[in-house]
Amino acid sequence: MKTKELEKYPLQILMMTLTSFLTLLIPKLLSYLIDDILMANNKEKILPWFMITFGVTSLLMIMKFYFITYNPIKIGIKNTFRLQIKAAKDILNMNQSVYADEDKGYYYNVCSNSCAAYGDLYEEIHLNLISCFIYVCGILAVVFMTNIYLGIFFIVYGIVLIIVSLNISKPLFDMQKNVMVKQDRYLNGIRNIIENKIGINALHREKFFADEYKQNIVPYEKHVLRYRFLECLCRQAPNILDQVCLVVFLFIGGNLVLNQQISIGEFLMMYQYMAYFSDPITTACAILMRYRANMVHVARIDKLSDDAKIPKETKKYMTNTENLFFTEKYDFYKGKEKTDFLFHIDKLKIKKGGLYVIKGENGSGKSMFLNLLFGNVKLSFSRGGFILTDEMDEAAFLTYPIFTVDGDFMKNMYEIPIDKELMHLLQVDFSDKEILSNPVNLSYGQQQKLALLRVFGLNSPILFLDEPLSNLDKKTQENVVAYIRKLKGEKTILVVMHSDELDEAADSVIYIENKKLIQK
Repeated sequence: MKTKELEKYPLQILMMTLTSFLTLLIPKLLSYLIDDILMANNKEKILPWFMITFGVTSLLMIMKFYFITYNPIKIGIKNTFRLQIKAAKDILNMNQSVYADEDKGYYYNVCSNSCAAYGDLYEEIHLNLISCFIYVCGILAVVFMTNIYLGIFFIVYGIVLIIVSLNISKPLFDMQKNVMVKQDRYLNGIRNIIENKIGINALHREKFFADEYKQNIVPYEKHVLRYRFLECLCRQAPNILDQVCLVVFLFIGGNLVLNQQISIGEFLMMYQYMAYFSDPITTACAILMRYRANMVHVARIDKLSDDAKIPKETKKYMTNTENLFFTEKYDFYKGKEKTDFLFHIDKLKIKKGGLYVIKGENGSGKSMFLNLLFGNVKLSFSRGGFILTDEMDEAAFLTYPIFTVDGDFMKNMYEIPIDKELMHLLQVDFSDKEILSNPVNLSYGQQQKLALLRVFGLNSPILFLDEPLSNLDKKTQENVVAYIRKLKGEKTILVVMHSDELDEAADSVIYIENKKLIQK
């Protein structure tokens, strides 16, 4: 467990240990009652014994509720929320090309189930497991001081219990890995329905998506049922062993009483310690079992942290140069297998401060080329080398889908400064609206205006504009074209377009046709 986001718990361990040792006092008080009060017919001691025992028991119940029951739950919940905050930051800071290695269902699963499992496991490993070990050592110390034979029996019993508990957990661990894969598909299916409900309803494809979701959930349901059955079996096995060993203990303890090696009070005290002894061992084994079974969750959280630290692959090609991008002899593919060829570049030079229009048919690779420059595509998708400006990290990218959050217009600007001139040019007439995260109360044109306002408002030296005129009315299109012309020379601008409004103003037009990228 690599994360440094979560803290250690020395004070909580101390309080759990004190509570556990206080528990050991109750059987000792029972033994004292039998041997020193009842057997000795000592009536004077019964009231003081009652007052002490009542006080100890009352204090113990309060301490057990808070330090044994509630506090670990509280810590686990806090851990989960801390990890979810960290996971969100890691995803936001992650290189897009690394992020694209997994689907969205995987990240939903990490942020919900993996964070919860990791948070609980971290608390159990660093708090409960340590406390259980200290508690077991305390019980063994008391038992050995009472009778060495019982001490040896307790140790043998503990070893057998540990072996049985840990060995039966291996099949559970193997199944957990398969459960996670099916859970990813299940979450991805519901994500498709939630995110694309409008489009699904518009096409009247409700039955298709419901059936597809059912196909994903049925195998997941069956696997979960098998997993839960095995999990219950694993939890019951230590209890079965506990009952068998309890009978053996009664036989050994009874013989020790008959041979007057221990008193009846000590026998009853050891009987209670027997029950106490199995609890921390089975709890510790259950923690280790859960840790092994949930290693996939731990691995995913640790991997997310590691992935967030991976720099863009294009970093190694960045340098202080007068060109935004320069290459000779470069091949670009749709995937790292290099089986689906997109286009070849014989020579391409994009100078800083220039305006470049990129054109080509749908699917020819225009947007993919911008994503390559931005560092969103793995270099394994291509063959060849290039030189890239070190200012690329400051680039702003108009891309899709356009996203919003629940809140007013200002909140949906994400603290990006608002340019009043741009507001006027874009004819923004919805600044007083409450916007939804599913922006049904904004037209597609209004969403495009919001996206343009954000990108231009960043005042970045490099602008990547992927079809900036989409869904805009004619007047707003003219204003956007005029604004882009005005920025020429001040910023480096790459625009993907199908129309010719900016061709005349462009320093060059880049065409992707017949699987070649040509600069004219």
